[in-house]
Amino acid sequence: MRSRVLTLADPRAVDLAGILQPFALDQKKLDRELQRLLNPYIRWEKGTTVSSGDVVVCKLSSPCPRFQRDQVQFVAGSGMFQRDLEALCIGMSVGETRETTLQEGAVSVTLMKVTNKIVPALTDEMVEKLELPEVHTVEEYRAYLMEQQREEQFWNVLYEPQHYLIDQMIAQSEFVLYQEDWQHVVDLRLERLRAISRHEGMVLEEMTPEQFEGRIPVKSYFELVAMEQASAWKTLCMHLIGRCFAQETGFAPREAEYEKQLQEEQKAWGYTEEAVREINTYSSYEFFAYYNLALQTLNGVIREQFNQGAC
Repeated sequence: MRSRVLTLADPRAVDLAGILQPFALDQKKLDRELQRLLNPYIRWEKGTTVSSGDVVVCKLSSPCPRFQRDQVQFVAGSGMFQRDLEALCIGMSVGETRETTLQEGAVSVTLMKVTNKIVPALTDEMVEKLELPEVHTVEEYRAYLMEQQREEQFWNVLYEPQHYLIDQMIAQSEFVLYQEDWQHVVDLRLERLRAISRHEGMVLEEMTPEQFEGRIPVKSYFELVAMEQASAWKTLCMHLIGRCFAQETGFAPREAEYEKQLQEEQKAWGYTEEAVREINTYSSYEFFAYYNLALQTLNGVIREQFNQGAC
């Protein structure tokens, strides 16, 4: 390949403010996950006074038939029965009667029975039973849940800043690009798609709009070629950027990694080893290994700014 990078832009100099949404802790979600750990340890005991979350048995009296009940059971504060009546019960003692007026009419509530929900404090012993690597205490579990949130949010917001950073890296770097290399990228992609089509019993050049549907967002082979030609320039640039990063890190595609990838693809697709090798040639693997290195490196830069903006 004769194409090369003359000057490479610094990805860390690209300002992603306004494009990259920083990490923001969802405290309610964190609390729910901590509560989930406590669920197996919750106890229920006969009580005398109602708190939110307790199970109550009440007698209702009202001119409204819906609320004329000798006995009704619900969870106070759950919102599953009638919110106003559930709220009215909180703080009541067994045998106590309270009255309120709803849109349907007056209702009298007498508390007949209450079962208190006893939620213990979260302990290190509870965390240990999860058998999570390097997570042994409540604080470590809290940090673990926060990191899971951070990771989930990162991948949810990555798309736009990733494409912006790629465009800026290409725009701010200088390249020498040869048409033969651009054509090589197009050929790599088309040969892979030809092999996949062949093993699905089709000829890529002869595929109908119906055969393309659900596979590739085109309606003909000619549209496919045009699509690959349009994207090949950016793909070539990213490959060259990856080669620059490889010189800095000492990265090089390895036969062992290629073989591992083939095994994973064979297992996922259900193809024979021969078919998988035809679909993913070593030449294709080697080319896109550098492309993926560039992508991973830029994602790392985005992650740095994502974490720096955490709140």
